[in-house]
Parts: sequence; C-alpha cells; structure tokens
Amino acid sequence: MEKLDGQTILITRDSNQAGDFKNQLIELGANVICIPTIKLVDPDSWQSFDKNALQLSKINWIVFSSINAVHQTDLRLKKLNINLNNFPDIQIAAVGNQTAETIRQKGWRVSLIPDKYQAEDLSQKMVSQVKPNQNIWLPRALIARDVLGPVLEKAGANVSISPVYQNIAPLENRPLLLNAFQHKDLNWITFTSSSTVSNLFQILSEDAKQLTWPKIASIGSITTKTILKHQLKPCFTAVPQNIEGLIQGILQYR
Repeated sequence: MEKLDGQTILITRDSNQAGDFKNQLIELGANVICIPTIKLVDPDSWQSFDKNALQLSKINWIVFSSINAVHQTDLRLKKLNINLNNFPDIQIAAVGNQTAETIRQKGWRVSLIPDKYQAEDLSQKMVSQVKPNQNIWLPRALIARDVLGPVLEKAGANVSISPVYQNIAPLENRPLLLNAFQHKDLNWITFTSSSTVSNLFQILSEDAKQLTWPKIASIGSITTKTILKHQLKPCFTAVPQNIEGLIQGILQYR
C-alpha cells in the first residue's frame, strides 16, 4: 500500500472528532494537524426534541444525517432516561456508513443507508419505503440543508424536525489556522463537510485571500460546491463520499 510518509495534512476537525481519520493518516506515515473550524453547542431549546422523545411509540422512522446528531440524540435520551431499544418497531435511517456505524455503537439497529452518502440519495431511497401518514423524526443541526423534510412530506409522511446542536465557528482558532497555513511543509487541507469550509472562511476573514493554499481534499459533492463558491478548487472529491474515499483520494493523487 502506498504511504504518506512525511506529508503534513491539516484536518479541520478537533482531535476527538477526527478519530479514525486522524489515526489512519498517522498509520500511513503522515504528520497530522487537527484544528477545528466547527464547534458544537446545544440548541437554545430542547422542547421539540423532548416532545418527540416522550412520544416515541408514535414514531415510525428516525433519520440521522450526521454523526453529531446521533451523539447528541443519545446524550439527550439518556438525560430523559429513555431507552430507544424499548421501541423495536422504530426504523432508523442513516445518511452514510460512518453515521450508521455510530448508530450501531449506541446499540441501535440501522434499517436503511443510501448507496451515495448524501441527503438527496437518502431522501429518494426513503420515499420508496415510507408509507403515507407515517411519522418521521429528524434530529439534526439547528441550521442545515432542508432536503429530506420536503421530499418526505411530499410523499405523505408527517415530518418533525428537532434541533439537537448548533454549529458555530470557533473564532479563537484563528491564530492556530494562520500558523498552520504558514507551515512550510503543509501538503493538504481536508474538508469533511460544507460547514468546515464556510466556518474556516468566517474565522480567517479577509486573510483567507492572502494565503498560499495547500492541496485541497473534499469529502463529497456538497462540500465541493461550497469550496468552489469560495473560488478554490479541490484536487478531488472523495469516492465513496466518506473517510475511506478521502484517504484513498489523497493516496492516489498525482
């Protein structure tokens, strides 16, 4: 297997969230710098979430479009002393394999994963399985692309959206990011969501235009659109659209 010996790669997530991605890159010989461009905080209110959590017997599907939504849902259910496994009739859909794996780690069963790991494909796959008047619950970020809801509602489902976290830009990481870009051996910067891109530009502000950019790796088509919006071009978009695809893209890039 090809190696990444001596290459320095910037991951725009914190060390804990980078998890397997960081570890796999290190095993391949890369020097990894983790500087988050996103910070997760609780929503201003748990009212919507708690209302749905207390009516789980009426829920047919729970849909998770991110790993963070899974973690936050698990934490809140534990706080409410609710065990999701007490409701075996609920089906759970995941946007991708890593979200699905996180769901399984919580001890929950995954019923559906799309072939392509993005909300558009998940919504289309769900349309073929969801029945009219079924109740679908979407615990997600406070601000997110509204793809799933309209499609499922058009199919006749009742959709309830509950914010379980807010995604904010950690402006305090500006000096760390500027220092990383000045690293003479910085080879790659990786973006694992549109938010990591948008928030980086919010953090760096006008300085972003003056920087010398390393090679850019994008995890998926939606993230790539956001990168292009900022007048930058990724070297590749991961196939498949997950961490494995991102690593393979870096390894194979010439």
